[in-house]
Order: sequence, then structure tokens, then C-alpha cells
Amino acid sequence: MIEFFFKYPRSVFNDSNFIFASGWPLWMMFGVILAFLAVLVVLFIRRPGNMNWLQLGSIGFIQLLMLAVVMVVVWQPALVSERLLSGENAVAIMLDTSGSMTFNEGGTTRMDQAQSLLTPESLEEIADIYTILPYGFSATANTLDSFSTLPEPGVATNLGQSILQTLRQATGASLGAVILVSDGADNSGAISQAEMSEIAAYGVPVHSVGLGRENIPEDLELTEVLLPEKALPGTTLSARVGILHDQGGTARIKVYDGDTFLSTEEIALSDGQNMTLAFIDIEVPEPGQLDLRFTLDPIDNESNLANNTRARVVDVEESRYKVLYVEGEPRWEYKFMQRALNDDPSIQLSTLLKVTPNKYYRQGIESPEQLENGFPTERAELFDYDALIMGSLNAAELTSEQQEMIRDFVSERGGSFMMLAGLNGLGLGGWGETVVNEILPSRLNAEEAAFIREKAPVALTDSGRLAPMLQFSDSESENDRLWSELPEVADYQQIGPLRPAATTLLGVNVEGRIQPLLVTQPYGRGQSYILATGGTWRWQMSLPVADMRHETFWRQLTRALVANSPRPFELSSRIENEEIKVRAQVRDPDSEENQGLAISAVVSSENNDVVSLELQPVSGQPGVYEAGFKPEQTGLYSIDAISRVGETLVSSSTTAVRYDQGQEIFNVRQNKPLLERVAQVTGGQYWTPEQWNEIPEAISYSTAGITEQQISYLWDAPFFFLLLILLKTLEWLLRRHWRTI
Repeated sequence: MIEFFFKYPRSVFNDSNFIFASGWPLWMMFGVILAFLAVLVVLFIRRPGNMNWLQLGSIGFIQLLMLAVVMVVVWQPALVSERLLSGENAVAIMLDTSGSMTFNEGGTTRMDQAQSLLTPESLEEIADIYTILPYGFSATANTLDSFSTLPEPGVATNLGQSILQTLRQATGASLGAVILVSDGADNSGAISQAEMSEIAAYGVPVHSVGLGRENIPEDLELTEVLLPEKALPGTTLSARVGILHDQGGTARIKVYDGDTFLSTEEIALSDGQNMTLAFIDIEVPEPGQLDLRFTLDPIDNESNLANNTRARVVDVEESRYKVLYVEGEPRWEYKFMQRALNDDPSIQLSTLLKVTPNKYYRQGIESPEQLENGFPTERAELFDYDALIMGSLNAAELTSEQQEMIRDFVSERGGSFMMLAGLNGLGLGGWGETVVNEILPSRLNAEEAAFIREKAPVALTDSGRLAPMLQFSDSESENDRLWSELPEVADYQQIGPLRPAATTLLGVNVEGRIQPLLVTQPYGRGQSYILATGGTWRWQMSLPVADMRHETFWRQLTRALVANSPRPFELSSRIENEEIKVRAQVRDPDSEENQGLAISAVVSSENNDVVSLELQPVSGQPGVYEAGFKPEQTGLYSIDAISRVGETLVSSSTTAVRYDQGQEIFNVRQNKPLLERVAQVTGGQYWTPEQWNEIPEAISYSTAGITEQQISYLWDAPFFFLLLILLKTLEWLLRRHWRTI
């Protein structure tokens, strides 16, 4: 419509400046209009005829507008723009050759659709004016001889780096524009802000042509499965799964360990959103490795089943985690918590109980030297533990250096720290005035730290219902019932205002008001907790002997404290751009035993193929080493690594990873927002395949290459003549209506 009235499409107006090409000064045009206005006024005053002043004013205004239109035409309105000079510039055309372009839609693939746009006939208009530079890209960009002969589909897509590679290679050819033909699928972790800024800095507009459907109602996709890389025997893993869908309904997901079926769960898919998140609990029976496979059952008419499955491997460690519990007074909580944890094969509980002002009673120690001087005075001694529990102990019992060690234990070492309520605990123990207060999920102060010896019932919060550590049953309703039937705790303590990152898992019902009881927050590399009671022992005393809820609570809570505690030498692996990346992390790289450290790994497949790797230090990340390789076949890969100084073995670790499906089978919907963003930041436009013929005109207004100034005249645009006819017709109709003609 704009082109019909004004001769040129909208893109011309967007990229041009408006001028009057006659060269005559504007004051002259306005002077003529004002002079005409004066003449009209004089004529109407002298010879008003049979019209009143309203009628005269209306007719005069219309005639004035007609004169103004004529003056604008005489002054020759025009658009001036910079346009690429014909025959002097190049246009790079980037064709996505990754695996996602082979996705079949309605009997034809996206690649077929792309190649139909890039035939010599359809490129003729561009080729007549510019030099075409053909590129194909997936993980990297490479030049092509033609768009009819393409490489094998790529196994990964890195859109940002591919655009940058093209710009770097092609800028020497007076590059005027880039045409990006893609579905926008990018599995490199999206284009970073730094990459986007570098792309924009070249000043070359990128015109993106989006292929594929944005919504595929007949397809379900298991977009993510998030769960810890390691677990303890006898615990429950909570896996968060994300399902991409374009219609509501119900999805059924099944979980396997190798070929062993573990569980199934139905998940309701909302009509109002295209992503549904759900949590699936998985029991961890014994040490070893869980080779987990999550699979969505197909829905009606679903033909693409490859993106319905995700595989994850979880290491179930046999080693025991070390927990230090420091208590300032003999009390029931200390006794019953010890009993609950003593039989846990994953936890080595060592305790310090203050019995006199200068004496601690030690239990659970492995040697006479352990904790012989009370609370650790050296970082290495404290950092040897995975979690620290502080009971009813006054802060003054520890030096400022020991208090700083506790903070560093959480933030640097990555351990967990939990404080319990008590007469000398939390704010009443003066901890609000120490650096330890920085760690905690609430702001402690003595004025709001009353320790109340009254019974009160415990209540699960919404967050607590999702926490595996607080599960007495796999059934949510049954779990709620088991918690609601627990005896009241013997006491509770006020803990002050919570910090923004704090999460309340348990509350205590005080006269109908729920106040926080179990609260946690991340801090640095670790996690901190507050359990604002010293009275869970009443559960054990009041429940039948066979009821294990008290023991289960403390075992699951303590395992949660240590589950993510970094080991001295940790090994992990991931799939990145179709490579297996092996990563080792040394917890204390500055220690004497880790100086001159070398790390090597042996990777073996199910088919007994063996690869040896030497892991290299990662720049800017002390204690982190990495190496990678591209597997020749799919399957489970076991990884054994050792760290050594010279010929002396320091430590060892094992892990595993399943390498099965390519990344290109996921994210099959067109990523239009990404393609639009690339076009927007570079000054280009987003196009559909149906708009292909409009692209050459839009390209011509690029200022990136060799340009020339072009003037596009508007004086003969139909708009002005139609406007004159409209105004004259309106005058005639008014005169007829007023019977003045």
C-alpha cells in the first residue's frame, strides 16, 4: 500500500533522508502560501457572495491546502540515500548446513526449502549487481563452491562464531551485506553479548531468512534433564525435566537405569505455555553408576521421536563424608541426632561437646590426634570436613580467626554449614556480631533471638514439599500426612529477617502464624542452613520404636549437607559440540602437595576402545584441568583419572558419560527471536521465505560497502495527485451542498 501511494517500499523510507530537490529556499514556499492566504482573505471580504463566514472559511482552507500541495510538488520532494554501487560490492550468503536442517516438514526438508531459494535463477537479481560469496555453516563457517553441492549435515551449530568467521573472511571483498538462511537452531549456549557486540561492530547488515515452523503441535521434546552428577547410596535424587510442547494434554515419562525400568510418571501439559517443568524422584540403592535414560511416550501423530529421550550418568560414591558437629551444652538433641547418624554408612560424624569451660568431649574420631585441641585452628584441618554443624555454642568460644575459617569453609572450600537453635545458639550466642552472620540465610541479632521452650507443630512449606531431604514418602499427599502427624518440637527460636536468597523449607506454627524453622541459602561455593529448634528429639521420644521418621529426617538432611561438597580431587564430564570434555578440579591447588601437579585420564568405551588424555590447566581457573576428544561411536564411556607429581600418585577419581544422540535432534522449532535479534543489532531485517524477492531491494540500502548517493523523487507520487483530486472534489461537494454553484 505504501509503495502504491508513494512509489517506493517502506524500506526506502526507513533508510533515506527527506529533502526538497529544487534547491529553492523553504521561506519562499511559505511566503507564496501566506501571500495566497492574504489574497483569499481580501477577496472574501470584498465579495462574500451569498456565503456566510463559516462557509467562506471552509472553502478558503481547502483552497489553501490545494495550493500547499502544489507548492510541495513544485519544490520537488525527494528521498536521498546511500546505495551500494553496482558491480563493486559483495554479498555473503550463509546457508545453515547443520543436522536440524534435515528436519522433515510436510514431506520436504528445511534444506530442500533453502536450496529452492538459492537456485541460480532466484539469485540472478542479486548476482547481476553483487558478487555472491557462498558459505555453509554448522559449528564453523566454510566457503562453498555452490549451493547445490553441500557437505554432510553438521552435528552442532554455533551461529555466533559462524557469522564472525564469515565477516572476518569476507570483509576484504567490500562486503555490503550478509544473507543468513537458517532455522536459528543454536546448541552452543546461545550467542553471547560479547559475540553479538563484535558482530554489530563490523557494521554489515545481516538479513536473516527463517526456515521451519515455530510451533509443532504434533511434537514433544525433552529439552532438559537436570540432576546432580553424584549421589550417595540410600538417598533420593530429584531430577528436573523440561518438556517443550505446543498444545496441552498429558505426557508420560519413563526412567530406566540401563535396561532396568525404574519408574514412570504422568505430567500435565498446560495449554497456556509451551514449556512444562516437573520433578521426578529416583531412589539411589547402592554405590556404582546410574546409567539413566529418560523417555517421553509419543503423542498422537508424532513422527519425530529422536528428541523424546535424554541420557544422564550419575556417580554413586562409596566413600564416607566427614561431618563435624560442635555442641556447647549436653542436651537431648545432641544425643538423639548422634544415634540417628551413627549407623549411616555414608556419614562419618565427629563431635565436640563442651563439658567444662576448657574441655571438650570428643566422639567419632579416627585417631587420638583428631580434634585434640578442640575446634580446628588450621584451615586444612577444618577443610578436611565436608559439613559443619554448630549447636548451642557462644561465639566467644571461638577466636576471630576460627570464625573467619568458618566463613571461608563455606565460600571457598564449598562446604555446608548449619546452625541449631539453643540458649547460646544463633543470635543469643552473639553470632550476629561475627563474620559468620554473613553466611547465614537470616540476619541474626540478639534482640530478636528469643529461645522459647514451648511445644509447637512443624509444617512443610511449598519449597519443602519439593526437597528430597524432606521426603518420607514418594506420594505427595502421604508425605504431607506423615509430616502433619509428627509430634510437636520441644522448642523454637526466632531468627530475624531472611536474606533475599533464602528458602524456607520448614516452618513452625506459633499461634496460627508460620515462622521459619529450616532455612537455607547458597553462599559462595557452599550452602548454609539454620534449623531454629533444638527439639526434634521429641519425635523419637514420642513415636513408636519402629517409626524411623526421626532417623530418616536427620540422615536425609545430613546427606543433603554433604552431597555437593567438593572432594579433594573431582572428575566430571560433559558433551560439548559432539566432543566428550573431561574436567578435573583440585580443591586446594595452592597446597604443597599439589605443586607441579599433572593429571592424566584413560577413557574406555563399552567396546573396549581406549583413549588416553593429558588434562591441561584452564587459564584463569586455578585448580581446573580439561581435555576433550571426539568419540567414534555412541555408548557409555568410563573415565579414570589420576593426579601425580612426578612419579608420585596424589589422588584418583572416576566418572562416566553416555555419548549417544547428536545435539541437532533437539531444538527443532525455528528460533525466530534469535534470528530477529541478529538482524536487529546489525541493521538488517528478518524475512520469511515468501519475502525472498524483497531482499535485493533492502540490501541495496546498506552503507557497509562502496556506495553512491541516490535521489528518489516523490513529486510524481500518486499520493499528491490523489490528494489534489480529493480536495477539489470536497470543495465541489460543499459548494453543491450550500447551493453556491
